Amino acid sequence: MKRKISFPIAVVILMFLFGCNESSQKIRDNEALAKAALDAWSSHDSGNLTALFADSCLYEEVATGRKFNTKRAIADYFDRTIAGVPDSDFEIVDVIASENMAMVEWVWTGTNTVGWANMNIPATNKHFEVRGVSVMDIENNRISKNRDYWDWNTFLKGIGVE
Repeated sequence: MKRKISFPIAVVILMFLFGCNESSQKIRDNEALAKAALDAWSSHDSGNLTALFADSCLYEEVATGRKFNTKRAIADYFDRTIAGVPDSDFEIVDVIASENMAMVEWVWTGTNTVGWANMNIPATNKHFEVRGVSVMDIENNRISKNRDYWDWNTFLKGIGVE
């Protein structure tokens, strides 16, 4: 009698553990993907960043309202940002992930040595630090949406414009 009861219970337990293991691995993979995205920013390699995105994607810079919906547009945005702050570095403060998304708290530091002529922002040689959060939707091990939240006014003040 005990065998008949314990076998189904064992099957249920194994199914639960297998499901949790699969779920835990997906969460770890999403954490790693989010960290890789911030590492790509710090390494100044737009190819490394865009390789992490799905073919159908959206990158939104909430602070400015700009949206980029192709890998090429994301790479152009990335390259322009790094060109304006060649010593850009992103420190990861914390990463939280689930089975379909990840959030990264980060600190962006750099020096405004070049400026952005297209936005009438001159080079000021001011060092800045801006805190932010990236929220990523993840599908099939690729970022389908990325939304960056940070304060534009803090950034302008930090680079010596305001």
